[in-house]
Amino acid sequence: MTSSSSFYSERISDHVAHDAASGKRCLLAHFSDLHFACVSSMQPHDFITKRLLGYLRWKLKRQAGHNAKLLTILRRDLQRTKPDHTVITGDMTHLGLPAEFSMARDWLKALDSADRVTVVPGNHDAYIRTRWHDSFACCLDYMVADPPTQPTLPDSLEDLYPILRVRDPIALIGINTARPSSLHLATGTIGDRQLEKLEMILRDLAGQQLFRILLLHHPPMQGVVSRRKRLTDMDALQMLLQRYGVELVLFGHAHESVRLSLNTAAGVIPAIGAPSASSVTRQKGRLASYFLYDVTMSSQKTWQLRMKERFFSGEELGFIDGKIDDYSFPVQRG
Repeated sequence: MTSSSSFYSERISDHVAHDAASGKRCLLAHFSDLHFACVSSMQPHDFITKRLLGYLRWKLKRQAGHNAKLLTILRRDLQRTKPDHTVITGDMTHLGLPAEFSMARDWLKALDSADRVTVVPGNHDAYIRTRWHDSFACCLDYMVADPPTQPTLPDSLEDLYPILRVRDPIALIGINTARPSSLHLATGTIGDRQLEKLEMILRDLAGQQLFRILLLHHPPMQGVVSRRKRLTDMDALQMLLQRYGVELVLFGHAHESVRLSLNTAAGVIPAIGAPSASSVTRQKGRLASYFLYDVTMSSQKTWQLRMKERFFSGEELGFIDGKIDDYSFPVQRG
Protein backbone atom coordinates (compact mmCIF):
# COMPACT_ATOMS: atom_id res chain seq x y z
CA MET A 1 0.00 0.00 0.00
CA THR A 2 1.34 3.36 -0.96
CA SER A 3 2.12 6.03 1.57
CA SER A 4 0.71 8.69 -0.73
CA SER A 5 -2.81 9.81 0.02
CA SER A 6 -3.36 10.46 -3.69
CA PHE A 7 -3.71 6.71 -4.19
CA TYR A 8 -6.76 6.68 -1.90
CA SER A 9 -8.38 9.76 -3.40
CA GLU A 10 -7.96 8.43 -6.94
CA ARG A 11 -9.61 5.18 -5.97
CA ILE A 12 -12.50 6.98 -4.28
CA SER A 13 -13.06 9.12 -7.36
CA ASP A 14 -13.30 6.03 -9.53
CA HIS A 15 -16.28 4.77 -7.53
CA VAL A 16 -18.24 7.92 -6.70
CA ALA A 17 -20.59 9.88 -8.90
CA HIS A 18 -19.95 13.40 -7.69
CA ASP A 19 -23.30 14.63 -9.02
CA ALA A 20 -24.90 12.17 -6.59
CA ALA A 21 -28.66 12.46 -6.34
CA SER A 22 -30.92 11.45 -3.46
CA GLY A 23 -32.20 7.88 -3.33
CA LYS A 24 -28.83 6.11 -3.18
CA ARG A 25 -29.24 2.98 -1.13
CA CYS A 26 -27.30 0.00 0.23
CA LEU A 27 -28.39 -2.96 2.37
CA LEU A 28 -25.44 -4.15 4.45
CA ALA A 29 -25.26 -7.32 6.58
CA HIS A 30 -22.89 -7.58 9.55
CA PHE A 31 -21.92 -10.49 11.77
CA SER A 32 -18.84 -11.66 13.62
CA ASP A 33 -16.96 -14.40 15.45
CA LEU A 34 -17.88 -17.50 13.44
CA HIS A 35 -15.22 -19.61 15.20
CA PHE A 36 -14.82 -22.42 12.72
CA ALA A 37 -13.09 -25.08 14.81
CA CYS A 38 -11.08 -28.14 13.79
CA VAL A 39 -9.02 -28.90 16.88
CA SER A 40 -8.61 -32.50 15.71
CA SER A 41 -6.22 -31.17 13.06
CA MET A 42 -3.73 -29.94 15.66
CA GLN A 43 -0.18 -31.20 15.21
CA PRO A 44 2.20 -32.22 18.03
CA HIS A 45 4.06 -28.91 17.87
CA ASP A 46 0.76 -27.04 18.45
CA PHE A 47 0.60 -28.44 21.98
CA ILE A 48 3.67 -26.49 23.05
CA THR A 49 2.14 -23.16 21.97
CA LYS A 50 -0.78 -21.02 23.12
CA ARG A 51 -2.99 -23.32 21.05
CA LEU A 52 -2.86 -25.84 23.90
CA LEU A 53 -4.72 -23.37 26.13
CA GLY A 54 -7.23 -22.69 23.34
CA TYR A 55 -7.71 -26.43 22.84
CA LEU A 56 -8.45 -26.95 26.54
CA ARG A 57 -10.86 -24.02 26.65
CA TRP A 58 -12.67 -25.39 23.61
CA LYS A 59 -12.99 -28.88 25.05
CA LEU A 60 -13.95 -27.78 28.55
CA LYS A 61 -16.23 -24.82 27.81
CA ARG A 62 -16.50 -23.20 24.40
CA GLN A 63 -17.45 -26.25 22.37
CA ALA A 64 -20.77 -26.46 24.22
CA GLY A 65 -21.56 -22.83 23.43
CA HIS A 66 -21.05 -22.99 19.66
CA ASN A 67 -22.69 -24.96 16.88
CA ALA A 68 -21.34 -24.78 13.32
CA LYS A 69 -24.76 -25.83 11.98
CA LEU A 70 -25.94 -22.29 12.73
CA LEU A 71 -23.46 -21.00 10.16
CA THR A 72 -25.18 -23.00 7.42
CA ILE A 73 -28.54 -21.63 8.55
CA LEU A 74 -27.05 -18.12 8.63
CA ARG A 75 -25.66 -18.45 5.11
CA ARG A 76 -29.03 -19.58 3.76
CA ASP A 77 -30.80 -16.73 5.54
CA LEU A 78 -28.39 -14.21 4.03
CA GLN A 79 -28.91 -15.68 0.58
CA ARG A 80 -32.66 -15.14 1.02
CA THR A 81 -32.21 -11.62 2.43
CA LYS A 82 -29.86 -10.69 -0.44
CA PRO A 83 -27.84 -7.82 1.10
CA ASP A 84 -25.85 -5.69 -1.31
CA HIS A 85 -22.74 -6.33 0.77
CA THR A 86 -21.71 -8.34 3.84
CA VAL A 87 -19.05 -7.55 6.44
CA ILE A 88 -17.49 -9.95 8.95
CA THR A 89 -15.60 -8.41 11.87
CA GLY A 90 -13.15 -11.13 12.79
CA ASP A 91 -12.61 -14.52 14.37
CA MET A 92 -13.47 -16.62 11.36
CA THR A 93 -11.47 -19.39 13.07
CA HIS A 94 -10.98 -20.61 16.61
CA LEU A 95 -7.25 -21.35 16.78
CA GLY A 96 -6.07 -20.01 13.43
CA LEU A 97 -5.33 -23.56 12.23
CA PRO A 98 -4.81 -24.22 8.50
CA ALA A 99 -7.81 -26.58 8.44
CA GLU A 100 -9.98 -23.89 10.07
CA PHE A 101 -8.96 -21.31 7.49
CA SER A 102 -9.85 -23.80 4.76
CA MET A 103 -13.29 -24.25 6.34
CA ALA A 104 -13.75 -20.48 6.48
CA ARG A 105 -12.68 -20.10 2.84
CA ASP A 106 -15.16 -22.74 1.65
CA TRP A 107 -17.96 -21.12 3.66
CA LEU A 108 -17.18 -17.69 2.23
CA LYS A 109 -17.17 -19.03 -1.32
CA ALA A 110 -20.58 -20.58 -0.76
CA LEU A 111 -21.88 -17.30 0.71
CA ASP A 112 -21.06 -14.81 -2.06
CA SER A 113 -18.34 -13.44 -4.31
CA ALA A 114 -15.33 -11.70 -2.79
CA ASP A 115 -16.30 -8.28 -4.13
CA ARG A 116 -19.54 -8.51 -2.11
CA VAL A 117 -18.03 -9.67 1.21
CA THR A 118 -15.44 -7.86 3.34
CA VAL A 119 -13.54 -9.54 6.18
CA VAL A 120 -11.26 -8.12 8.86
CA PRO A 121 -9.25 -10.46 11.14
CA GLY A 122 -9.80 -11.21 14.82
CA ASN A 123 -7.45 -12.24 17.58
CA HIS A 124 -8.36 -15.93 17.24
CA ASP A 125 -7.34 -15.80 13.57
CA ALA A 126 -3.92 -14.57 14.73
CA TYR A 127 -3.75 -16.87 17.76
CA ILE A 128 -0.05 -17.53 17.17
CA ARG A 129 2.32 -16.55 14.38
CA THR A 130 1.45 -18.76 11.42
CA ARG A 131 2.76 -19.07 7.88
CA TRP A 132 0.86 -16.69 5.59
CA HIS A 133 0.00 -19.35 3.02
CA ASP A 134 -1.45 -21.61 5.72
CA SER A 135 -3.70 -18.90 7.08
CA PHE A 136 -4.87 -15.54 5.74
CA ALA A 137 -3.82 -16.21 2.15
CA CYS A 138 -6.78 -18.62 1.95
CA CYS A 139 -9.27 -15.76 2.37
CA LEU A 140 -7.23 -12.94 0.84
CA ASP A 141 -9.76 -12.09 -1.89
CA TYR A 142 -12.24 -11.15 0.84
CA MET A 143 -9.74 -8.93 2.67
CA VAL A 144 -7.88 -6.92 0.04
CA ALA A 145 -8.62 -3.27 -0.73
CA ASP A 146 -9.97 -2.05 -4.05
CA PRO A 147 -7.26 -1.85 -6.71
CA PRO A 148 -5.05 0.01 -7.32
CA THR A 149 -4.73 0.87 -3.62
CA GLN A 150 -2.97 -2.49 -3.30
CA PRO A 151 -1.26 -2.91 -6.69
CA THR A 152 0.45 -6.11 -5.51
CA LEU A 153 -0.92 -8.84 -3.27
CA PRO A 154 0.33 -8.46 0.34
CA ASP A 155 1.89 -11.34 2.23
CA SER A 156 1.27 -10.12 5.79
CA LEU A 157 -1.44 -8.36 7.77
CA GLU A 158 0.95 -5.45 8.28
CA ASP A 159 1.11 -4.90 4.51
CA LEU A 160 -2.59 -5.55 4.00
CA TYR A 161 -4.34 -3.14 6.39
CA PRO A 162 -5.94 -0.69 6.54
CA ILE A 163 -8.15 -1.35 3.52
CA LEU A 164 -10.67 0.79 1.67
CA ARG A 165 -13.54 -0.66 -0.32
CA VAL A 166 -16.00 1.76 -1.90
CA ARG A 167 -19.46 0.43 -2.74
CA ASP A 168 -21.30 3.62 -3.52
CA PRO A 169 -22.95 5.02 -1.43
CA ILE A 170 -20.87 3.37 1.32
CA ALA A 171 -17.15 3.37 2.02
CA LEU A 172 -15.88 0.39 4.01
CA ILE A 173 -12.70 1.06 5.99
CA GLY A 174 -11.18 -2.07 7.50
CA ILE A 175 -8.43 -2.07 10.10
CA ASN A 176 -6.55 -4.93 11.72
CA THR A 177 -6.46 -5.20 15.51
CA ALA A 178 -5.37 -8.86 15.60
CA ARG A 179 -1.93 -9.58 17.04
CA PRO A 180 -0.56 -12.74 18.68
CA SER A 181 -0.59 -12.09 22.43
CA SER A 182 0.54 -13.70 25.66
CA LEU A 183 -1.14 -16.80 27.08
CA HIS A 184 -3.62 -14.94 29.27
CA LEU A 185 -4.33 -12.03 26.89
CA ALA A 186 -6.74 -11.41 23.99
CA THR A 187 -5.80 -7.76 23.44
CA GLY A 188 -5.77 -5.97 20.12
CA THR A 189 -3.52 -3.24 18.76
CA ILE A 190 -3.81 -1.07 15.64
CA GLY A 191 -0.29 0.34 15.68
CA ASP A 192 1.19 3.68 14.61
CA ARG A 193 1.81 2.71 10.98
CA GLN A 194 -1.77 1.61 10.45
CA LEU A 195 -3.15 4.66 12.25
CA GLU A 196 -1.17 6.94 9.92
CA LYS A 197 -2.61 5.23 6.87
CA LEU A 198 -6.08 5.29 8.40
CA GLU A 199 -5.79 9.05 8.81
CA MET A 200 -4.97 9.38 5.10
CA ILE A 201 -8.08 7.41 4.19
CA LEU A 202 -10.35 9.41 6.50
CA ARG A 203 -8.93 12.69 5.24
CA ASP A 204 -9.46 11.72 1.60
CA LEU A 205 -13.02 10.55 2.26
CA ALA A 206 -14.04 13.94 3.67
CA GLY A 207 -16.65 15.64 1.51
CA GLN A 208 -17.09 12.64 -0.83
CA GLN A 209 -20.76 12.09 0.04
CA LEU A 210 -20.08 8.54 1.14
CA PHE A 211 -21.48 6.73 4.19
CA ARG A 212 -18.25 5.84 6.01
CA ILE A 213 -18.20 2.57 7.97
CA LEU A 214 -15.22 1.56 10.09
CA LEU A 215 -14.69 -2.20 10.57
CA LEU A 216 -12.53 -3.71 13.31
CA HIS A 217 -12.61 -6.70 15.63
CA HIS A 218 -11.97 -5.23 19.08
CA PRO A 219 -14.44 -2.76 20.62
CA PRO A 220 -13.21 0.84 20.19
CA MET A 221 -14.48 1.90 23.63
CA GLN A 222 -13.92 0.99 27.25
CA GLY A 223 -16.37 -1.04 29.29
CA VAL A 224 -17.34 -3.62 26.65
CA VAL A 225 -14.70 -6.25 27.45
CA SER A 226 -12.25 -6.80 30.28
CA ARG A 227 -8.83 -5.17 30.34
CA ARG A 228 -7.12 -8.36 29.15
CA LYS A 229 -9.26 -8.29 26.00
CA ARG A 230 -9.09 -4.54 25.30
CA LEU A 231 -7.91 -2.54 22.30
CA THR A 232 -4.64 -1.10 23.61
CA ASP A 233 -4.60 2.06 21.46
CA MET A 234 -8.30 2.88 21.43
CA ASP A 235 -7.53 6.45 22.56
CA ALA A 236 -5.54 7.12 19.38
CA LEU A 237 -8.37 5.70 17.27
CA GLN A 238 -10.96 7.81 19.07
CA MET A 239 -8.86 10.92 18.41
CA LEU A 240 -8.99 10.20 14.67
CA LEU A 241 -12.73 9.65 14.81
CA GLN A 242 -13.13 12.91 16.71
CA ARG A 243 -11.14 14.72 14.05
CA TYR A 244 -12.55 13.21 10.86
CA GLY A 245 -15.70 11.33 11.83
CA VAL A 246 -17.40 8.30 10.28
CA GLU A 247 -21.07 7.41 10.13
CA LEU A 248 -20.90 3.94 11.71
CA VAL A 249 -18.44 1.68 13.57
CA LEU A 250 -18.88 -2.12 13.51
CA PHE A 251 -16.99 -4.62 15.68
CA GLY A 252 -17.14 -8.07 17.32
CA HIS A 253 -14.95 -9.80 19.94
CA ALA A 254 -17.30 -9.38 22.93
CA HIS A 255 -19.61 -12.26 21.87
CA GLU A 256 -22.47 -9.99 22.80
CA SER A 257 -24.92 -7.74 21.00
CA VAL A 258 -23.69 -4.23 21.84
CA ARG A 259 -25.09 -0.82 20.90
CA LEU A 260 -22.95 2.15 21.88
CA SER A 261 -22.26 5.64 20.61
CA LEU A 262 -19.24 7.89 20.37
CA ASN A 263 -19.86 11.60 20.79
CA THR A 264 -17.79 13.79 18.46
CA ALA A 265 -17.81 17.43 17.46
CA ALA A 266 -19.45 16.41 14.18
CA GLY A 267 -22.18 14.34 15.85
CA VAL A 268 -22.87 10.97 17.42
CA ILE A 269 -21.34 7.87 15.82
CA PRO A 270 -23.24 4.61 16.45
CA ALA A 271 -20.87 1.76 17.39
CA ILE A 272 -22.43 -1.69 17.01
CA GLY A 273 -21.01 -4.99 18.21
CA ALA A 274 -22.28 -8.34 16.91
CA PRO A 275 -22.33 -11.52 19.02
CA SER A 276 -20.81 -14.80 17.86
CA ALA A 277 -22.64 -16.01 14.75
CA SER A 278 -22.31 -19.63 15.94
CA SER A 279 -23.36 -19.08 19.56
CA VAL A 280 -26.11 -21.23 21.04
CA THR A 281 -25.75 -19.60 24.46
CA ARG A 282 -29.12 -18.59 25.92
CA GLN A 283 -27.67 -15.74 27.96
CA LYS A 284 -29.29 -12.44 27.02
CA GLY A 285 -27.56 -10.70 24.11
CA ARG A 286 -25.23 -13.63 23.40
CA LEU A 287 -27.31 -15.89 21.17
CA ALA A 288 -26.32 -15.91 17.49
CA SER A 289 -27.62 -12.95 15.52
CA TYR A 290 -26.67 -10.63 12.70
CA PHE A 291 -27.43 -7.04 11.77
CA LEU A 292 -28.91 -5.50 8.64
CA TYR A 293 -28.20 -1.83 7.94
CA ASP A 294 -30.37 -0.11 5.34
CA VAL A 295 -28.48 3.03 4.30
CA THR A 296 -30.27 5.64 2.19
CA MET A 297 -29.33 9.13 1.06
CA SER A 298 -32.72 10.76 1.39
CA SER A 299 -31.45 14.10 0.19
CA GLN A 300 -28.09 15.72 -0.45
CA LYS A 301 -28.02 16.70 3.21
CA THR A 302 -29.32 13.65 5.10
CA TRP A 303 -28.42 10.01 5.60
CA GLN A 304 -31.13 7.66 6.85
CA LEU A 305 -30.00 4.48 8.58
CA ARG A 306 -32.39 1.72 9.61
CA MET A 307 -30.75 -1.01 11.70
CA LYS A 308 -32.41 -4.36 12.28
CA GLU A 309 -31.08 -7.32 14.26
CA ARG A 310 -32.07 -10.86 13.25
CA PHE A 311 -31.80 -13.49 15.98
CA PHE A 312 -31.53 -17.25 15.75
CA SER A 313 -34.69 -18.98 16.97
CA GLY A 314 -34.47 -22.58 18.06
CA GLU A 315 -38.22 -22.91 17.70
CA GLU A 316 -38.15 -21.66 14.10
CA LEU A 317 -34.76 -23.24 13.31
CA GLY A 318 -33.91 -20.00 11.58
CA PHE A 319 -33.33 -16.28 12.06
CA ILE A 320 -36.19 -13.96 12.96
CA ASP A 321 -36.52 -10.17 13.09
CA GLY A 322 -35.73 -8.35 16.30
CA LYS A 323 -35.36 -4.74 17.34
CA ILE A 324 -35.29 -1.96 14.73
CA ASP A 325 -33.51 1.37 15.29
CA ASP A 326 -33.54 4.42 13.04
CA TYR A 327 -30.83 7.07 12.74
CA SER A 328 -30.59 10.28 10.75
CA PHE A 329 -27.60 12.57 10.29
CA PRO A 330 -26.13 14.99 7.78
CA VAL A 331 -24.29 13.74 4.70
CA GLN A 332 -21.43 16.21 5.23
CA ARG A 333 -19.77 15.19 8.48
CA GLY A 334 -16.23 15.31 9.73
